[in-house]
Amino acid sequence: MIKKIFDAIKKFNLNLKNKTVLTEAATGNYVVTPIIAALAGAKVLAFTKESKYGTIKEVKKQIYTIARKTNVEKKLEIITNINNTDLKKIDILTNLGFLRPINKSIILKLSPKCVIPLMWEPWEYRKDELDLDACYEKGIKVYGTNESDSRLKTMDYIGYIVLYFLLKNKLSPFSANILVIGCKKFIEPIVNCLNQNNYSYKKITNYDRKVENINEFNAIVIAENKSSRLIIGKDKNSYIKLSLLSNETLLIHIAGNIDIKGKNIKCEPKEPKKFPYMSFTTDYIDNQAIIDLHTAGLKVAEGMLKANEINLHGIEYKTFMESNYPALAFKNKKYW
Repeated sequence: MIKKIFDAIKKFNLNLKNKTVLTEAATGNYVVTPIIAALAGAKVLAFTKESKYGTIKEVKKQIYTIARKTNVEKKLEIITNINNTDLKKIDILTNLGFLRPINKSIILKLSPKCVIPLMWEPWEYRKDELDLDACYEKGIKVYGTNESDSRLKTMDYIGYIVLYFLLKNKLSPFSANILVIGCKKFIEPIVNCLNQNNYSYKKITNYDRKVENINEFNAIVIAENKSSRLIIGKDKNSYIKLSLLSNETLLIHIAGNIDIKGKNIKCEPKEPKKFPYMSFTTDYIDNQAIIDLHTAGLKVAEGMLKANEINLHGIEYKTFMESNYPALAFKNKKYW
């Protein structure tokens, strides 16, 4: 993990020297964000709390272990109470798990020079996680991370997640016929991976026609992040009726609206996440995905601080960000 972090900082030429970053302190693959920021030269405050993912003690142990190994322990402080923090001194506030929701009461305490990188693309924005209009009123810029940047392979990891579960369940290219259902953005990397490995498959990106002979397929992959249509369920309007599926069919759920309760079906995972959340995020197969994505997100923040410094506005701001940084603006010009 440490080598991957150093490689990512070099890849994105991340420099946060003399900046103060408020981010989350989490466990597992998500320990990396405060370490990345500190190694890039920032003073880091990392907020944590008790959760199903780990105790505060576990969070501190994991992060401080890496911090000591990378000689950034003095640049990083794990906090458990934001109210004791002078938010006006924060240059970068990351829109990550434990810090959400970033509501108006928090935003009003920030400096208008503070910036908020989303760490994902703007289409994934959810109102209940960040008060975007409060940011606009305060003058705080919010930009997303362009996951199609050539230095990122974010979506490609989805294909390898599917490949992993096919092989785990003894479905090789020599024995499997796969049905892939979902939106174009999500199924493209899956189809690319299936092609590379000579799998037989059928892909569906719209729901105008029903699938015939559903049990010709050994596995069904659901990767839908745009449409809330019930893809598999007991309801008569389901795209695929649950009763038609064989108990031997493997279901791989990346994202999408399905209801498989009451059916003894092989599903990865056993309890799929509700729409629009993903059952498997890209770091499931390799923590490089989250390391690169969060490094890129911090690079977006670096760019916003620079754009603020040279007093850019509107289309000039957007052009500067998207031309020089792995950034994506919201479609609404108001937020440029």
